[in-house]
Amino acid sequence: MLQDQFISRLLLIVVFGIAYIYTMMKMASCNSVETSPQKHIIFKIIGGINILLAISCLATGIYWLTQVQYPEQTIDFSYSANQIVRTSDKYVVWGYTTSEQSRAIMGITNVFSSLALAAYCFFYKKSDRKWWKKILRFFYGLLMYAFYCSATNFHYFDAPELVAPGLFCLMSGYALIKAKRLNKQRTQLAEQQRIAAIHKMMDKRFETETNIGTEEDTRFMHQNEYFNMNGSDKESKEPLTDDVSARTSLPHTEQNKKEETSSMDVVKYCRHCGKKVDYDSSTYCKYCGKEL
Repeated sequence: MLQDQFISRLLLIVVFGIAYIYTMMKMASCNSVETSPQKHIIFKIIGGINILLAISCLATGIYWLTQVQYPEQTIDFSYSANQIVRTSDKYVVWGYTTSEQSRAIMGITNVFSSLALAAYCFFYKKSDRKWWKKILRFFYGLLMYAFYCSATNFHYFDAPELVAPGLFCLMSGYALIKAKRLNKQRTQLAEQQRIAAIHKMMDKRFETETNIGTEEDTRFMHQNEYFNMNGSDKESKEPLTDDVSARTSLPHTEQNKKEETSSMDVVKYCRHCGKKVDYDSSTYCKYCGKEL
């Protein structure tokens, strides 16, 4: 491959590799049934091993990149096993790679594939899938790896070469859409559970407050009954005292009335002129002027 073709293919490898890592990360964490994150030590160990493999592949790829020598013209034909032979009217757009270029491309490709598997292991969460769905999921990831490795192998840019990148993009998009839908359903379910828990807590609090209110009402009723009983006792005692005071004051009033009537009976006629006096408050007769 020429220099600009080789750099363009490396950029495509990086773009497809980032998409591959992101897809595997979302596939690992969707449809989770873990209420609290679990450790998954075995997956963490496998992920660590893949990180080490990615580092070694990166070192190998960088080494072969330093050894790359670009040809003066495009390499038109390179026959190998399982290769489709085109007709004579087809022409090469991107030339075939040299041995150093092929090893560098393989090393960079393995870096992203190892990082994708490591991301799946590190972000893995337990799901409620059935066993046969898990087997299908394994083959799904294996097909994605196969399509990723051949997704940038462009030379003629015809239909057979577009199958691998097309299927890789289709599988990656389907996995991301399904993961997003499952995460949305999980979020809605968690929100419904949270609202149900809030309603349950409010009902429990309302029931507690109702019980407290009934206890206070019962206590107040007992206090009111006690106060009513004491008030009735006081009222029953007060009339007795009123009756006693009324009875004791009654003779005094009657005696005063008798004295007044007796005094009014005495002073009625003048003793000098014998005329009748109209009012009892005077001390002199109005007719003769003498003392009564």
